[in-house]
Order: sequence, then C-alpha cells, then structure tokens
Amino acid sequence: MDIAHLRDFIAVVDSGSLTRAAAGLYVSQPALSQRIAQLEAELGVRLLERGPRGVTPTAAGRALYRDAQQLVRQFDRIAGDVLNGDHIHGPVAVGLPTTVSVRLAPALYSWTKANHPGIHLQLFESMSGYIQELLTLGRLDLAVLYRDDDAVRPAETLLYSEDLFLIGQPKPPAAEADEIGLVDLQNTPLVVPGGRSNLRALIDRAFAAQGLVPSIVADVDSLGAMIRIAAGGEACTILPLSSVADQANHRDLGVRRIRNPVISRSVAVCTAVEYYPARDAVAAVREGISVVTRQMAAAGEWPGIRPA
Repeated sequence: MDIAHLRDFIAVVDSGSLTRAAAGLYVSQPALSQRIAQLEAELGVRLLERGPRGVTPTAAGRALYRDAQQLVRQFDRIAGDVLNGDHIHGPVAVGLPTTVSVRLAPALYSWTKANHPGIHLQLFESMSGYIQELLTLGRLDLAVLYRDDDAVRPAETLLYSEDLFLIGQPKPPAAEADEIGLVDLQNTPLVVPGGRSNLRALIDRAFAAQGLVPSIVADVDSLGAMIRIAAGGEACTILPLSSVADQANHRDLGVRRIRNPVISRSVAVCTAVEYYPARDAVAAVREGISVVTRQMAAAGEWPGIRPA
C-alpha cells in the first residue's frame, strides 16, 4: 500500500463509482478496479460494496477512508513544509455552519490574509450535522460546532454562547414585542432545519422538556429560505439574533427572545484530532477564529453572542 493507492481509494469513495473515479484520475476503469482489488487483497478485507448503482464503502472502507484523508493531506504538505521553512503556510480546511458563516467567514478571511498570507483557507459552509460528519471523516482541519453546554472538551476551544429567538409574526399576535414564552409557540407553525441539524435537536429537546410538541410544518435546510418564509407571514422560524440583525426589515419581521425557558447554545471551534498538537497553520487559524469572534463581539458586529 502506498500513497497512490490511498488517493485512488479516496477518489472512488468520493465519486461513488469506479467509472467516474477512473475518468477523474485519467486511468481506465479496469486498471482502477485492479488497483482497488490489490489494495483489498493486501489489507485482507473488503473495502467496497459493488452494486448496479455504484460502490459504497464497507465498515472497513469507511475506517480506511477517514484515516487516508488525513494521511494524504499530511503527505501533500511535507514538500511545502520543507520549501517554506519557518513560514506558516499551507491549506487549512474549515467547516462553518450557515448561521456562523454569515458573520465569521468574511472576518476570518481578512484576518488570515493580513496575519498569515501563506495560509490558503478552504471554507466549507453547510448545516451543522454535515459539518460534524466532515470533521469526523478527516475532510476538515477545523470545524465550528454547536454544543449544549460550555463544558471543556478535548480538541475544542469555546468561542461564545447565544440565545435563540422566534423570527416572524406568530398568530395569534404575541403579547410582548421583544419576548415570547415557549408555551405560546406550541401551535405556531415553524420551519426549521432537518434532523441532522443541531438547531433542530435543540428545539425538539426544549419543547419536549416542557411537555410540548413543536408544530413543524417544513424541514428547511437553508438559512435564507427560513428567513424568507418567516417574512412571508405563513410560518415562523427559530434562529440566533445574528442571523437576521442585518435584515433591513428585521423589526417588522418580528424578532422575539424565547423565554420560560431561554434556549441557549454554546459554540466551539474543534480540531480534527485530539491526540497530538495541530500543525502550525491549523493552530494559527484556530487562534484567528477566537480573535475575530472576540473583536466582532466587542465592536457590536456580532449581535446576540456572549464571548467565552
């Protein structure tokens, strides 16, 4: 087994097809099939399940895929590390949930460009559940993830905590302009992210703890779509304040802090591995995420957050 075998295997898993992977690698499909068969024979396990619709990794294949991602990326950095000496440089892949990316991505890009121009940022924006999956698979160096508490965990740095708000105009109208009780939302139609989202899990648990069931009328895995639906008046959504603070009509849209109980969450930046120190470029970007978060909070540029 060598690095070329690992690259081939990653390409096959990513594409879900030997034919598509072969085209991307500029080799024939039989040649690629033979390479994968050699890899399986050397390891003594089946790595792929082959079917009429393509290939999927077995349990052993998923384990190899996760570790291979890290090995290949580390191998690719070796030559650059030697050539660049003491300068901090290289690619750093960062996963950001959509509600975080709105604020953090532009500021982090500017900070990195100013302080470490040799670092090449790779920013991935998606729903929180998918970001967690990418980090687990070794596709990311860093990920900003939501937590239910502010407990200290290995390979994590707490960034901030925030409360959740009802966005939209509930029917019947809310008694207060700035707050609303959770019990008053049990019959309010809501659009929220699907089951893989931390936000959805947090909402479900908050309602369940009060013996309530939220009236979820649609799963919407798009921040912009949730806000537009709420603006339309047919349903509301639940989001942090920073998601809508820049909306020109956010007062008319309706922004009410949920209380009794307040729904809060903590946010942390997490590294891909717990067992050894992050390389210099990853450590630098992790520091940058903490720095710009504090700076924006102090300047009032990230409404609703409480820095750690």
